[in-house]
Amino acid sequence: MADTLDAALESLRREHFYAEMAAAEQRLRLDPAAWSAYVQQRDSWLDADLSAR
Repeated sequence: MADTLDAALESLRREHFYAEMAAAEQRLRLDPAAWSAYVQQRDSWLDADLSAR
């Protein structure tokens, strides 16, 4: 029974986490300057040349 409760609590924790992430992204999208800065930073990380080390 403890395993079932642990699994249910973990599922609830994950659900809450992703709901909060979606809400934060939605708030960020409402601010065009902040969203643009986020996208620019995200893209610089995604396009980073990590082999140059």
